[in-house]
Amino acid sequence: MYRLHHQDMPGKKASTTFPISLLLLSVGAILAYLAIGGGWSESKTEMVVYTPQTAEVPNHR
Repeated sequence: MYRLHHQDMPGKKASTTFPISLLLLSVGAILAYLAIGGGWSESKTEMVVYTPQTAEVPNHR
């Protein structure tokens, strides 16, 4: 028997495989990026940045 507007009905069963696999793939890519970046920057020398002290600035009022 034919139902009215049968084509407009959503699917009864949705698969969660694609969203979960996409999420896990993204998390894995981020972890790999952080691990490779951390290992690459570890071999370089440390960089030190000195900020000016507020007491060294002359007070012109």
